[in-house]
Amino acid sequence: MNIIAIGAHPDDIEFGCAGTIMRHIKRGDSATFVILSRGEKGGDPETRSKESRDSAKKIGAKLHIFDYPDTAVPQSHELIEKLEAIIKDLNPRRVYTHSVKDTHQDHRNAAYTTLVAARLVPEIFAYESPSLYLNFSPNYYVDISSYIDQKTELLKNFTTQNGKDYMKINAIRGLSQFRGLATSVSHAEAFEIVRILKSDSI
Repeated sequence: MNIIAIGAHPDDIEFGCAGTIMRHIKRGDSATFVILSRGEKGGDPETRSKESRDSAKKIGAKLHIFDYPDTAVPQSHELIEKLEAIIKDLNPRRVYTHSVKDTHQDHRNAAYTTLVAARLVPEIFAYESPSLYLNFSPNYYVDISSYIDQKTELLKNFTTQNGKDYMKINAIRGLSQFRGLATSVSHAEAFEIVRILKSDSI
């Protein structure tokens, strides 16, 4: 299975679905990350880009980094075409992206743009972020108990974001423990299903 994970900024994908991506790669799936901005509002863009490159390398994912302005990622035909080109080339079975129920405009725009660009992809899942509205309602959980330590180590490497409360290890582990309660596992990642095929799901 080919999968694509789309994030508005460096660290979005890792926060939302790194454990799930690791499970995909462990079973032999191919993963590609697409980051829409270099996150210059949250730190030096070169450093943040390097953090993303290092993270993708450690996970074993291919990486595309676009250069849209942080806090102004657009809903545009140009961005749709760029995403469509990657999707056409990789023919993914599943796409992971932001939820439309997000207070951050970059996250919302990434979500809406993905829904257009990936309209022919069989499966689309929306992952969790720290800036979600309270009406985010996960209905799909992935057991990441075997990967939570690797996930936290990945997020530690995003040193430009160390001051953020949601990037503290106890917060990351606490969220995954809370989500694990829904399915009686120690740690899980939570998603809203946009579209799914029942066979061969992870």
